[in-house]
Amino acid sequence: MSRVKLVRGVIVAGVAALALLLVILAVGCGGSASTTTPSTATTAPQTNFAKTAKMMTDFLNSDSVKPMSATELNTILTDGNPNNDPVVVDVRDEADYAKASSKSPGHIKGAINVPFRKLADPANVSKISTALASHADKTIVVHCYTGHTQSITMPVLYELAQTGKLGTPAPKIVGLDWGMMGYNTVETPPTYNNTFPLETKANTPAASASLPSVTNDFLTQAQAVLTNMPGRLNVDKGAQTVNKKPLTDYTIVDIRSADEYAKGHMPGAINVEYHKMFNQENGAYPGLDKISTSKQILVVGDTQYTEEFVAVGLNLLNIDQSKFNTGALGFGIATWNNTVGRKFTAADKHSYPVVTGATPDGS
Repeated sequence: MSRVKLVRGVIVAGVAALALLLVILAVGCGGSASTTTPSTATTAPQTNFAKTAKMMTDFLNSDSVKPMSATELNTILTDGNPNNDPVVVDVRDEADYAKASSKSPGHIKGAINVPFRKLADPANVSKISTALASHADKTIVVHCYTGHTQSITMPVLYELAQTGKLGTPAPKIVGLDWGMMGYNTVETPPTYNNTFPLETKANTPAASASLPSVTNDFLTQAQAVLTNMPGRLNVDKGAQTVNKKPLTDYTIVDIRSADEYAKGHMPGAINVEYHKMFNQENGAYPGLDKISTSKQILVVGDTQYTEEFVAVGLNLLNIDQSKFNTGALGFGIATWNNTVGRKFTAADKHSYPVVTGATPDGS
């Protein structure tokens, strides 16, 4: 045997002996001779669809779905302690932020203005992030005129917060109950005169199309949705129609609880509870699979907030008849039949102070 082969054999034998010694020592010290080899398999990256669906599930099961009352916000802002002041984001138009008019009393002192259709623009994301950096309290209170468009922005803000785009720690996102209409309004509150028919039988979902893909990154998709999403879809005065169309022209999705749905819902409506809408189960989406996209989707709920949350989520996932046209029923099911749903009352209306001018302090 050559000297090289002999040396190589000694080395191999030595390595084997050392390995055996390490195993014996591990057993003697309470370890296990049977070890698990770490997996080298990699997890496939989530699709944009799956990531957005999960975000919506997380959001709809968070405290963000509960609005802050006008009284609570005014108390915080006027208690003399700036350390607990939230960042108030006014998502109305610039003119209504700056001036008193038949539509606006002005704006809440200290609020920054980011019109809702521009909220996902990088410059406005930076604007909100900068405002948060100067506040000890990491809470965003977002408001609009009546509560509808603020609710469209909230899932978008929640995703920006959870992905670190609004700084760390992630801020809490909350809406203002009834928007400026509850805080200080010159707008005419909604009326609830209708007692249009409700039905109690459960409706079987029509066949739905296969779930679409989402090719855009989140910010790009959010910008497109905020730009193109319709306003609220209103019950027409004195008519059993919505935006001048019969109910049969819509896929109506009632997002209330199963018990509420069973007591009475709009004719033709199917039921998918809002907090389960975007759930993934064994790789499938049983809630989303019930929604037919053959017609425009109309989301109906007990409150305007959860309606808009769900509507914007469906649009973010491209689940619609025509690009981003899923909409929510104006002020909820109570506008169809005043025996159900939540209603704006005199107790919800306040006259808390506001300022005018193009800057947060009113100058």
